[in-house]
Amino acid sequence: MKAQVRHHNGTPTLFLNDQPVFADCHWVGSLDAQYVTAETLASVRAFRDANIHIYSTDALSDEWTQPGPDSAHPFNFALMAGRLQTVLNEDPDALFILRIMFETKYLPNNWWNERYPEELEGLSDGVQISASYASRVWQDGVKQVLRAYIAYLREAGLYDRVIAYQICTGVCGEWIKSWSSMGLTNGDTSEPMHRAFRAWLRRKYGADAALQAAWADPQVTFETADVPSSDEQDHPTHYLFRDPQRERKTIDFYECYAETGADALLDFCRVVKEETGGEKLTGAFFGYLMDLAWNDNFFTDGYGNIESSQVSTIQRSSHLGLAKALRSPDIDFLVSPYSYHFRGLGGDGLPMQPTESLRLHGKLYLFEEDTLMHNNFDPGKRMHPVSRSIAIYQRNFAQIATHGLGVTWLENHQFPEDPSIIEEAHGWQKRYQAIGAWALQLDRRPSAEVAVFLDDESYLYEGNRNNIDLPLIAHQRHMTLNRFGAPHDLYLLNDLLEGNLPPYKLYVFLNAFHLNDRRRQTLREIVCRNNQTALWYYAPGYLNSDADDAIHVDHMTELTGFRFDFGRSYWSAMGHVTDFTHPITQGVAQDLFWGSTRPIAPIFHVEDPEATVLGEVIYGLGRCKPGLAVKTFNPESPTEAWSSVYVATPNVPAPVLRGIARFAGVRLYNEEGDVLYATPDLLSVHTIAGGDRTFKLPRCAEVVYDLFNRRIVGRDAAQFDVQLPPASTALYYTGKADPLNSLRIPQ
Repeated sequence: MKAQVRHHNGTPTLFLNDQPVFADCHWVGSLDAQYVTAETLASVRAFRDANIHIYSTDALSDEWTQPGPDSAHPFNFALMAGRLQTVLNEDPDALFILRIMFETKYLPNNWWNERYPEELEGLSDGVQISASYASRVWQDGVKQVLRAYIAYLREAGLYDRVIAYQICTGVCGEWIKSWSSMGLTNGDTSEPMHRAFRAWLRRKYGADAALQAAWADPQVTFETADVPSSDEQDHPTHYLFRDPQRERKTIDFYECYAETGADALLDFCRVVKEETGGEKLTGAFFGYLMDLAWNDNFFTDGYGNIESSQVSTIQRSSHLGLAKALRSPDIDFLVSPYSYHFRGLGGDGLPMQPTESLRLHGKLYLFEEDTLMHNNFDPGKRMHPVSRSIAIYQRNFAQIATHGLGVTWLENHQFPEDPSIIEEAHGWQKRYQAIGAWALQLDRRPSAEVAVFLDDESYLYEGNRNNIDLPLIAHQRHMTLNRFGAPHDLYLLNDLLEGNLPPYKLYVFLNAFHLNDRRRQTLREIVCRNNQTALWYYAPGYLNSDADDAIHVDHMTELTGFRFDFGRSYWSAMGHVTDFTHPITQGVAQDLFWGSTRPIAPIFHVEDPEATVLGEVIYGLGRCKPGLAVKTFNPESPTEAWSSVYVATPNVPAPVLRGIARFAGVRLYNEEGDVLYATPDLLSVHTIAGGDRTFKLPRCAEVVYDLFNRRIVGRDAAQFDVQLPPASTALYYTGKADPLNSLRIPQ
């Protein structure tokens, strides 16, 4: 069986033996004998009967041991055949994604850590838990296991049954070492990381003199450069930000750390490609850049204190290596659980990665639908009552269908479906599979007029606390960006700057804090023209490492066209509207406030008599300063005209975003605040309130078809009216009539 990921009708798609396939998978978990129960086998049969034949399974437990005397077979994989056969007995058409865990913390009897203590990650608390990402011994061992594993599968006659190898390490296999990134402990001071860091510095700077100038340290050399101390990592010198002229050492280390993790992952994937002749897929849990403001306090009830609740995982995980992974031909797919920030009814099923960047670079995304695990961690259900589960599953499938994603559905012995809905849930699995397979023929390109950008480089110039990223990125994305009435595409900023994107009407810049001369010039050349609108958050362009004064509000002025001042004390920043006559703010309620209670600094405000001020930022000293403003430049020139909108506070609410989108000329499908997704041929809405809705389409559709209720709701329609039940999800086909002839949705 040959497995590939190729672009198909606008999105990366799984191909099996050169045929496009909806990547619909069952995460069956471990198939060790003690975990295979009647519930396990029943779930396999249910997914088999839904025409789902791809199974994701945990595929390495006790096999990685100290190599034995038989050099041809240094590991014992004998149990693997029996595990896979358990599924094959129930589904003779089964194919497998092997989730292979290489975290030394979990190896039997702690043998690896005890054998190679000098290869372990060095932590600021002195504890040694896990192999360093930079350990060549660990990397060589992983590659040896992979080669032996693939050879075993050939010998056992199972090679063709495996279509993908998912490389795992860290906690839960997600390339995050929680013990050194999700709490107050820092790393990695090990000798392997020192060697890797010094080699990385040599490649970057070339000569000691260049390193000394960059670090503002006349004594440092490539032979003496150290990993930054825990204190250096914890305490940026300019409020929330790292000064490039004073903290290049820490900035360099975090960049090196991300590349080291990414390089290891890609090296492992390359081994799989070499051993399989490129006919199998490789992937990983990787690139969680939208979500890593969380920490151990978020995941562990009763954990830590106020200080540990402010930790950010992003800089100290390897996930900032995403851009490198996206540009590698050796990795085919990325996986994550859907975001944990707001999974409940009325929330959203969001990937942790910037999905349109994955699409742009030809990577398949597998949406890990683990509701049954996360919801059942609390006896009274963590996110929603069981009676609401079907609506949640439908919402998540709508995200998958409208974004051209794959999915792995968790259901196994440990997390079985609730008996009260199991028959209904399995019936819906049949429908999801039918709709997903049918939708492969549709135009699955993004159709948004709004692009949202995350800048992974700017993360390097922040401290490792989440005071700004939690409200600005995580909360903004979950609470409001999906509710203003139009779809948006989500990218890494450099994808825009590399000239790879189509034009948009509205460009939203979440965290474009650090832009050097080249990046800011390119950004302005792309955005500041053709009547386009830019929305800037908080501190756009505040840092420029190319400038003599690397941190200055003049850099923000150069980028946005506004003049600024700022407050210098940590405090919360709240926003509200003061001008209700402008097109952006007409109809916005005067009792609408937004922002964050987390202390941030600096707190910026507009100080520009030429700006149209629409609202204020309220912060320390009781200051009420212009914090929402708009300026239009060159209105007389169609090609040079553009508008700049600045907002000082994070988590801008949907009514304000809706006004900005309308001002930018964005077509709004609906203005009721529901979670909404759309492509040229599909429209989905998830609602908690329900009620009458009118949806306005970007073009006339020959037919509007309700895919979940299997009924036509409109013909030759540029808009249509429906009534949505409370706490529900709808998915509509909005296109030509002919494709419906091949749609077969089970009852």
